[in-house]
Amino acid sequence: MATALETPAITVILPCRDLEAQIGTAIASLRAQSFPAFEALVIDDGSSDGTRAAAQRAIAGDCRFTLIATPPAGLSVARNIGLDRARGACIAFLDGDDSYAPDFLRAHHRELTTQASPWTACAITLVGGSRVPHSAIHGAPVPQGGPRWLPLWDACDVATLFPSAWNKLYRREFIGALRFRPGALYEDQPFYWQLACRARRIRYLPQPLYHYCHGRAGQITVRGDGAALQHLDRLREVVETVRATGLTRQREGLSRLATRAVDERLAHITDPSLRRAFLSQARALFVQERWRWRPTPDITPGPAPMLDPQMRLSVIVAGPMTNATRTALQAQTLPLAEVIDGPPDAALSCASWAASEWVAILQPGDCPAPDWAARCLYAARDEADALIVTACLQTGAWHGHDSGIAMPGAAPLIAADLSGLILRRRAIPCVDSMALPPRIAATLLAARMTAKGRARIVARPLMTLAPRPAIPLSRLAEALGAQRTLPPIDSARVFAHLAQCQLAAAPTRPQRYKIALQAGFARWRAGLPRTRLGPHVGPYLTAALAGLPG
Repeated sequence: MATALETPAITVILPCRDLEAQIGTAIASLRAQSFPAFEALVIDDGSSDGTRAAAQRAIAGDCRFTLIATPPAGLSVARNIGLDRARGACIAFLDGDDSYAPDFLRAHHRELTTQASPWTACAITLVGGSRVPHSAIHGAPVPQGGPRWLPLWDACDVATLFPSAWNKLYRREFIGALRFRPGALYEDQPFYWQLACRARRIRYLPQPLYHYCHGRAGQITVRGDGAALQHLDRLREVVETVRATGLTRQREGLSRLATRAVDERLAHITDPSLRRAFLSQARALFVQERWRWRPTPDITPGPAPMLDPQMRLSVIVAGPMTNATRTALQAQTLPLAEVIDGPPDAALSCASWAASEWVAILQPGDCPAPDWAARCLYAARDEADALIVTACLQTGAWHGHDSGIAMPGAAPLIAADLSGLILRRRAIPCVDSMALPPRIAATLLAARMTAKGRARIVARPLMTLAPRPAIPLSRLAEALGAQRTLPPIDSARVFAHLAQCQLAAAPTRPQRYKIALQAGFARWRAGLPRTRLGPHVGPYLTAALAGLPG
């Protein structure tokens, strides 16, 4: 039988309350550790069932274990009692319904000592209906690689790691006088962030050495009652902590943290009044932070419009709504602020969508992908941005993929279909006469809006356009030659882009030759200059546009 150590290398703090059926497994995993030089403080937080007796049976006289019975005061107080009584040079936490892999302590202690790290973290196994390994890193769930340092200079990096206390090993001197807030729920968050701001890096083990039991009734992570409001309290504490540090990308990192936390809590709150109260308090939190949904399956963009004005989109359908368009808009993963039927020149001045930051103008029959609104508004991360441009799939005479960019680069020249644009409401200028060919009108609108801020480009085609009538190249060239918003060189580049769209849709080589020759003649006749073209303009068209002076 193991004997108590005068100076244990590790103190394991194991709080428990009303876990009669689980505590034996947790203690057994400790007794099975391949690293024996530890003490375990089992703190019974006022259990009302047989947890204490079950713990005594599992300890079975092992002198490394000390059972401490306290009045019910909560997990934070129980952990603090353990921290105050710890004798080990290192500290580990084990929740009473979880367990360690046999090498948890040995692997952590080896990395902590050989790498002179103040703390370590490891991957975990999610234990529920099945056992699933997880890296304990958001956005990269599959454990991979070898032991390594993870930097914590950046708030986004800190927000990426699971903030749990229990899949880590700490030097006791690193924790120092830091304690968990008594009576608080979600207490791991501020504890983790304060330590991360001190250390600026952590030693990471990709082995799933901690077995986390999730989904059990009563766990704080699955509660949908008023306790969820405390998560917002902890987030505010984290914000105060981070603001006083030198972490980079603070706003984005805190926004990612808050986005994930709100999403997790809303998933379990079903009571309408509590949901409203939670959203009201969360909205105040997002006054300073943005909703940082990212295109990943573990966070839904659904709550974003309720919390972040930058994620509100109104959609104008310029004509009678078709069933296909209506169905596509109803399927958006980001709820739309409103959908308006009406001509674009009238709708752009409509006050009914004044509460939305962004507006999109579609044609009847256009069908956005389900994540169109979410991905496009996620791309607009800078409040100076006035315009979002997404690639489109064209049908009809101009079928195929259209990037909407005539000239890529740091200051891209936009030549998108109007339905490929999402416009910031307060930056919308006067709209050109719709007598212009629609692609020309959209290009001039984009040019005026990019003068008010940068454009964000979404290269993935997220919009399928209804068939558009083919516009003669001669009319396109004349309209571009007559306008005064774009300089002549840019007009020539836009014309080349539109001509390339038509040429790419031609099914045969003779037809492509013909379109190229027509484009060259139209450019010359309209007086558009020869200029450097985008890389997507093919050799036929490049040669034709360079053939006559201009």
